[in-house]
Amino acid sequence: MNTRGIKRITALAFAGAALAGGLGLAAAGSASATSGGGCGGPAWEQGCVSATASGAVNSDAYTNLQSNACSVDVILWDYTTNTHWDNWFACGSGYTHYQGTLLPNPSSGHDYKSELRVYWNNGSGYDYQTSPDLIY
Repeated sequence: MNTRGIKRITALAFAGAALAGGLGLAAAGSASATSGGGCGGPAWEQGCVSATASGAVNSDAYTNLQSNACSVDVILWDYTTNTHWDNWFACGSGYTHYQGTLLPNPSSGHDYKSELRVYWNNGSGYDYQTSPDLIY
């Protein structure tokens, strides 16, 4: 093979590697567009917020209560605009998952947080737990 052929193959190999690397970086860039999130609170009451693979913001909560004499409000907050979405549920006794708001088109640069409120039927008020901030 002549040197022109080797140079052409080498150039194509480098171009292919650069393209593959660029695609990898593009994928990593979109995945790293969010920071923070997760769950907050003790193991028996947790408010959680996360970014999904499809780019939505998900708010949910978990309880592990001995009594179901309560109601649960799972709130997704957009702290940037002071907007919130509520989702009410009857409490479950034992380990229970509550699916809150799934926000399909979150705004870039906004600060999202999930809050779990457990309202007790005996009128003693409510407990609350908040997730860490999720910057989208």
